[in-house]
Amino acid sequence: MEGCRETKKEKIMEFFRRDFKEDTFTLYPIGDFHYGSEQCDVNFIKKVVKEIQHDPLAYWVGMGDFIENAIPGSPGGICEQVVSPGKHQIDSICEILLPIARKGLFLIAGNHEARTRRNTGMIPEELIAFKLDLPYKGFSCLSTFQLSKTNAFSRIISCYFHHNYGGGYTKGGKINRAEQLRLLVPTADAIFSGHFHITSRIAWIWYDTAPTHIRERVGYDYIIGSALKWNGSYAEEKGKPAAVREFIKVNFKISRSTINGVRDWVIRQKYQVIQPEEEIDE
Repeated sequence: MEGCRETKKEKIMEFFRRDFKEDTFTLYPIGDFHYGSEQCDVNFIKKVVKEIQHDPLAYWVGMGDFIENAIPGSPGGICEQVVSPGKHQIDSICEILLPIARKGLFLIAGNHEARTRRNTGMIPEELIAFKLDLPYKGFSCLSTFQLSKTNAFSRIISCYFHHNYGGGYTKGGKINRAEQLRLLVPTADAIFSGHFHITSRIAWIWYDTAPTHIRERVGYDYIIGSALKWNGSYAEEKGKPAAVREFIKVNFKISRSTINGVRDWVIRQKYQVIQPEEEIDE
């Protein structure tokens, strides 16, 4: 039409949507591998990858800090890395993740990869995503997941993913920092943070209105864990608490429930922790 111009829509934040054929799926938010660090438990990473590979309901999101990436001016020893930063760490982690590439949803950035971005403009996480043929979503991403067998509006699951930063030494400080993401997306069904090297789930309850009743809503804030050992690490040197060597997975399912006499859709989130294989003394 003459005189009309196409208006470019402003991007508010990165967004990802996935519609599932199933009525349930299990999300594995994975990151904080710090591959290349002497403390990285590669066997544990491979165990998680194998579980994702063989879980028919599994999908994963890359949460950042896949590689240690110690470079001049950063904490941690460059010469202490068992694999050199840059191409060798990136190629190795891509080789490990390749068997589950088709189950990946997207990747976000971590602070260890940001060291290279600030110095050279190259973003390791973006290169990893490219090699695995997955979207790269920058610092954070708000996502929606629609399951089958529910109507179009009656519960799209909303999740927010951010690597996070800061948090201090104490577990309480880390949880408090993770909870601050609620200020950005207060009604998200789930918020996932990396960075803190612990696992945690905190529930949030709020209320909104449906056409005929008040609806109680429950969301959760998750911290995803790490693959780091403590002995001989930078954390040990500086007297910081040990990282937790475990990851999480969350199964999402939507079901109809009767609450206070009213039928409604409810999101179920089953939270489980994945730990390394136990070492058994013969």
